[in-house]
Amino acid sequence: MDKMIDATGLKFAYISDEGNYTFALNGVDIQVKQGEFVVVLGRNGSGKSTFAKLVNALNLPTSGKVMVAGMDTADAELTLDIRKTAGMVFQNPDNQLVATIVEEDIAFGPENLGFPREEIYDRIDYALKTVHMEEYRNHAPHMLSGGQKQRIAIAGVLAMKPQLILFDESTAMLDPQGRQDIMQLIKTLNQQEHITIVLITHYMDEAVDADRVIVMKDGFVLRDGTPDTVFFDKELLDDAGLVAPFTALLSRELKEAGIDVHTTLNEQSFAEELCQLK
Repeated sequence: MDKMIDATGLKFAYISDEGNYTFALNGVDIQVKQGEFVVVLGRNGSGKSTFAKLVNALNLPTSGKVMVAGMDTADAELTLDIRKTAGMVFQNPDNQLVATIVEEDIAFGPENLGFPREEIYDRIDYALKTVHMEEYRNHAPHMLSGGQKQRIAIAGVLAMKPQLILFDESTAMLDPQGRQDIMQLIKTLNQQEHITIVLITHYMDEAVDADRVIVMKDGFVLRDGTPDTVFFDKELLDDAGLVAPFTALLSRELKEAGIDVHTTLNEQSFAEELCQLK
């Protein structure tokens, strides 16, 4: 697979009014292959959202380099191409909705890129169908629920037909059902549309089905591995200030109580195994 993201020696510092530097990233190396589903975890201030903004060229590195599909984010002439390649969905969908009608909102990006009207309508149809919001194309976005607004925000990104989508805490403002719906959509985009996904989140259960999990703390990468290697490492999670998903916690407690169970993050498989215990 080709590298969709290749960040090397990446540092980023915020500068205060007094001229003081505060480093949000302290020299990280992160690579994401085309077609992967990668989740970045960490407490507030860990640097995970800063990383996402650097990939999307919303910020530029203080030092180091970020390459997106072979394009250097520091090259101003490539910024538009990078943002067409790497779409971004933020925490609050209201910050991404710009029109009074859903289809107009989705058309905003393609229109600004000068696509022909027929292609714009094709892209609107594709985006609405993908997020299962076809019946809402003539609705006012502000009248939709939080989960529906987030779907429209995702549709606006999909209309640009990106190769990569960064989700920055995109489920944080949703209720449990809304979170579940958006996570299912994210997995569909990855598995069926073959879009590379980088999900920034603080919900551990959203990382269970990822190809890889990157754990960050204080601007450093503590671990880059599979969900199994990350969530069953109690020392790592304690260091990062994170709590393992429910299945991992229960599995650990049962083992400590002398009950032999397999270590699995899959809730269905774990529940079936518990039912068979005598």
